[in-house]
Amino acid sequence: MELTWWWLGVLVLLAAVLVAATSWWRARQERVGEVVLAAHTRRMTDLPVYRRALTRLRGQLLVLTAVLALVFVPAAWAASRPADGYLVEPEKRNRDIMLCLDVSGSMFITDQAILRSFADVVKGFEGERIGLVLFDSQAVTAFPLTDDYDLVTTQLEEYANGFSSIGGDGLDPQAGTWNPNSSGTSLIPDGLASCTYGFDRREEDRPRAIILGTDNMVAGRGVYTPEEAFTAAEDLGARVYAIDPNDSGRAHEELVEATEGTGGKTYPLTDEEAVTGITDEIERLEAARLPDTKPQFLRTDKPRWPVLLLVLGLLAYLPLAWRWRR
Repeated sequence: MELTWWWLGVLVLLAAVLVAATSWWRARQERVGEVVLAAHTRRMTDLPVYRRALTRLRGQLLVLTAVLALVFVPAAWAASRPADGYLVEPEKRNRDIMLCLDVSGSMFITDQAILRSFADVVKGFEGERIGLVLFDSQAVTAFPLTDDYDLVTTQLEEYANGFSSIGGDGLDPQAGTWNPNSSGTSLIPDGLASCTYGFDRREEDRPRAIILGTDNMVAGRGVYTPEEAFTAAEDLGARVYAIDPNDSGRAHEELVEATEGTGGKTYPLTDEEAVTGITDEIERLEAARLPDTKPQFLRTDKPRWPVLLLVLGLLAYLPLAWRWRR
């Protein structure tokens, strides 16, 4: 802790000493002017009653002086503006990461594991903004891009629990993802496009990534074709990383080719290196810094204790001063 305005605290103490010295000198002058000579006063001052009264008076003066110190010292402390100082590097990570999960029927038994993988990936980040979109025949934003990591981890856990059993604990991951007017289900291109358009601040050159959990089993025809959806992500500069429950087959090969076209990669869900691989890949995305910034020294005022002691001192002084004047 440091005193920002230490000189002001010194001035307060000097003012207190000056006031006390002036009051003492004026009181002494008044006593000198009012002296009345009297004989045989020694007999009175030797009386036990007189000595007890004098001792009591001196004790009251001592207490009053101590209480005044409890007023002026915290007042000087508070006036000095106590604060904690620390150096801040004005650097921020501005990567945006959208988690995109296919919650169609073919994915039901593996989605919980993918959500757990999402949670493991998030643990490797600090400062990035994370969002989550769930989709089947239509997409639902579970939560938009945010750097509130407590919310992110809680939501991922709740949605993962929602896959444990129908009607069980946790959030329902399929709520709102079924469109009765749609001509198909598992519309992966539409889901990916929704994730792409979930990125805000599109005019900024921000590193962006999409982590797509899907088996790439499209059932029906949506608004976007796979080529259009992946091109939209590529045009925005968003790399697509996929986690596929399958590790072979035509759908898997098409997913591998499409993600690599954006600069991303596809990992089988069974790949133990998937989480580390995705985290490392995204970490390699350039984390932009604020341009032309210098370290800043910040102060946080800490007035609690001096103000508290000042209030306590005043509460103790006022009744004592009132009693003294009586």
